[in-house]
Amino acid sequence: MMAKQTVVDAPPVNIYEANDQLTVAIPIPGAHHDTIEVVLDGRRLIVRAEARYPQEQQHYLLHEWSVGTSHREVDLPKPVHTTGAKATLTHGILTISLPIGTEAASSRTAIPVNEPTSHQGQSH
Repeated sequence: MMAKQTVVDAPPVNIYEANDQLTVAIPIPGAHHDTIEVVLDGRRLIVRAEARYPQEQQHYLLHEWSVGTSHREVDLPKPVHTTGAKATLTHGILTISLPIGTEAASSRTAIPVNEPTSHQGQSH
């Protein structure tokens, strides 16, 4: 049985507010910082990701974990600034921190995804 390369359902999202910022957390197992795109478009957050699993050629006896691409769009509950926004991928959880603003960002802005140094360089 070959690993399935497919479109994965939209991942679940948690959004919370603390210290004058919104934080969005999305589990994306198998993705890496260089296979995730995060874009802020006004009050809409767009996340596209490709999850890969290094042992795709294995002879699976049970295979429930799909790899492939996912797409999630979230309408944020408050306006945010792009200045100071950051996205980090740690242990398969994408965390996006967005400073709360008084009005939504007016332009479409890409937010680079970083991975803690201890996780970089691992095989994809």
